[in-house]
Amino acid sequence: MKAIINRLRRLENATAPAERGRAAAEAILEARRRRLGASYEPLSFPPESYSGCCTVLDRIFRTRELRMERHAAEARGRGEHTGSQNSFR
Repeated sequence: MKAIINRLRRLENATAPAERGRAAAEAILEARRRRLGASYEPLSFPPESYSGCCTVLDRIFRTRELRMERHAAEARGRGEHTGSQNSFR
């Protein structure tokens, strides 16, 4: 009986996985705001950009891909070279 009561107490005090994920995401965003300044606004993409994403990891990878594409397009607009220059000579 004592084990059941202890287990119930642990379950009542445990945070849900979604809450833990939200807390981690907020911590990451707060660190980004501190690094990039108070006026930082996160990039937003249309919801259809994430079609086919089933997991959070899929969304993270897709966001990174979209950010890289946007960065490359902005660099092309400024006339900068964005390709990597790997030379092993």
